[in-house]
Amino acid sequence: MFTLDYDGLIARITIDRGSKRNAVPMKQWLCLEQRIAEANRSDAQAVVIVSADAKSFCAGSDLSELVRLEENPQLRRSFRGAMESAFTKLRAVNKPTIAIIRGGCFGTGMSLAGACDIRVAHPNATFSITPARFGIAYPQGDVDRLVSLIGAGQAARLLFGGSTLPASEAHRIGLVEELDDSDDVGAALIDGIRMSSPASLRTLKAMLLGRAGTSASFDEAFDSRDFTDRIRSHKCVMDGQTVRR
Repeated sequence: MFTLDYDGLIARITIDRGSKRNAVPMKQWLCLEQRIAEANRSDAQAVVIVSADAKSFCAGSDLSELVRLEENPQLRRSFRGAMESAFTKLRAVNKPTIAIIRGGCFGTGMSLAGACDIRVAHPNATFSITPARFGIAYPQGDVDRLVSLIGAGQAARLLFGGSTLPASEAHRIGLVEELDDSDDVGAALIDGIRMSSPASLRTLKAMLLGRAGTSASFDEAFDSRDFTDRIRSHKCVMDGQTVRR
């Protein structure tokens, strides 16, 4: 249900199980992890996660399979480990990751979107986290990422109450970074990334992950051929002067 293709410099992972509102079966978490690893190894400048169904981004885990966890502790650990491994791989991707959200984004669908760097939502998107409704909890890593996005109070509001938020409210509280009502959701952001330096994107992503947060990372960029070529081939404004090739 997770497919990978490329649109020029953009790697696109598509969720395609519309008949089940893109609910994820247990075995598919490994498939997602493999697609993420493939995209990360590629020359793509960004990884975009999108749904083939405009009515549902991801309904979370497949509830019809969760009943198997009731009497099988080993399966519970395997299920949690598979999800955590996929989200850890997504967080560690060395290039920008973007979730393009249309329709419902629920449960572990929220975890998937939350593991990306940026979330862009269509106004028809809705968001909900409902483990408490089913008598279960939410993985610690997912709770931590949720709190880092919207704060403990708003996270508690979602986790305890299980309410469904419209896209406008999700944007207001910082659950999504951008609303986009165009036919091609996220296109403007993605086009900007296409025009960016691959080396700069990798360095900035490493800084965001806390892997390269030193002054040297900034200073050394000025020695790169990428900087030299770009500064000479683009119209730039520096110190009030227009510099042209």
